[in-house]
Amino acid sequence: MKIPQKYMVVSLAAAITAILAAGASTLAAGQADLGPNGAGPLTKLGPQEATTYFKYPIQKLKVVVPGLNGIKYDDSQEQLPLILNGVAKKIADVLPRLPDLISREDVFHFQSTPDPNASGGLAATQPWGRQYKYLLQFRRNRDGSASIAESRVDAAGKPVEATSGGFTAMRGYGFGYLWLFFSAAGQPEFDFRYLGEQMKGGRKAFVVAFAQVPSKVTHPAAFQTEGKVVPFYYQGVLWVDQSSFDIVALRTDLLAPLPQVHLKQLVTELTFRSVPIHGYDAVFWLPSEVDISSDQGNGPSEENHRYSDYHLYHSTSRILP
Repeated sequence: MKIPQKYMVVSLAAAITAILAAGASTLAAGQADLGPNGAGPLTKLGPQEATTYFKYPIQKLKVVVPGLNGIKYDDSQEQLPLILNGVAKKIADVLPRLPDLISREDVFHFQSTPDPNASGGLAATQPWGRQYKYLLQFRRNRDGSASIAESRVDAAGKPVEATSGGFTAMRGYGFGYLWLFFSAAGQPEFDFRYLGEQMKGGRKAFVVAFAQVPSKVTHPAAFQTEGKVVPFYYQGVLWVDQSSFDIVALRTDLLAPLPQVHLKQLVTELTFRSVPIHGYDAVFWLPSEVDISSDQGNGPSEENHRYSDYHLYHSTSRILP
């Protein structure tokens, strides 16, 4: 996706990638080289399409999204344009000022249901945890767009690849950037619904439900496994700080399950916090925690990413191969 210079927002194709099953199954938000000349034909969603829950009555929506409990519901849509415009302006303001950052990342993974036939056998169901150095690099591209690149190194200082580690590989990459969907350039691909107000993380927040409109999405995310490439779309809820228009929290779900690749569920819940950067005269709202829940037919899988100790990354202290 190319973003006009006036928006100065991220190229999602470079920014958001997630691995759901080690090695074979890949999920990527961005452009895929598909069709007759690509990796394979796009498989259309079948009759098991899920209902877009953002249209649900509020009581039913609370059941699907428990995080909405406590909301002061408001069915008026009068404030929605103001909120979306505020979020877009905030993203456009923050991205050009975002420095290269490095943080500590703690990752915990749990596979709930044993499956002896899965890769790694019963050992694959054992909980595991790891610690990484997590690097964010902001790049201004020649075409006027901007992108954020992420990378990791392990305790030995070795780069961590998306598919490395076998059945103990991380399932989640790049979900911390899903908030970039709500830039001025990205908003036209969504339907939005104002839900009301709620306290979130100690902040007064506007609550907005969203769902991608497949016919408007230029480059949908794609799940690839065993030669199949299946497009999918997002729906979810975001909580927006009423005073600053920073995104306080964000939840995403599949717009529909992907029976062709047995992906029943993919839920991400992101929490953000205000982070002052030592040696840099700015405060940014950055991911503090990302919870990823998925189910590809072998039982629910849970992965938690926690981020701390953000500080400036200097090229002189480069990450060694």
